[in-house]
Amino acid sequence: MAPNLNLNLNDDNSLFNFVVKQGNGVKGLVDLGLTEVPGRYIQPPHLRMNKQEVAGSHENVTIDLSELDGPNHEQVVKAIVHASETLGFFQVVNHGVPLEVLESLIVTAHQFFGQPVEKKAVYLKEVRPSPLVKYGTSFAPEDEKALEWKDVLTMFYTNDADARQSWPNDCQ
Repeated sequence: MAPNLNLNLNDDNSLFNFVVKQGNGVKGLVDLGLTEVPGRYIQPPHLRMNKQEVAGSHENVTIDLSELDGPNHEQVVKAIVHASETLGFFQVVNHGVPLEVLESLIVTAHQFFGQPVEKKAVYLKEVRPSPLVKYGTSFAPEDEKALEWKDVLTMFYTNDADARQSWPNDCQ
């Protein structure tokens, strides 16, 4: 799919079709050379996080996952829930994932998102070859008041065999 040169960033339907339906994603918008964020991505003021509440909470929340299997299990779970509900993000340490795996994930993400739109669009929700792998932007873009400024490749892991069969070949 070639970039839509008739894209009107102020028209919600045109923007939605370009980003979501055609699979260009946020990267497609960035590649067009945008100088400002389209209005569809801006959260209405009444739905935004309260800056005073966020500033009053721990701004750099770090959660030690090694405590998950011990007597502090409930405290770790509560910390995850609290950080998720108040800040929306947190850092985890002692998760046990080897550095090589994390580095490989970064390389794989760059490989996938650096592909032409036609190759990524194969994994769009409506046409994907497997229910286990999905490419898109936002979780439920049809229902969101403001779209999320992200592109995602999601895999629902069931077992190693399904993962190897379903994962995009260009990312293996």
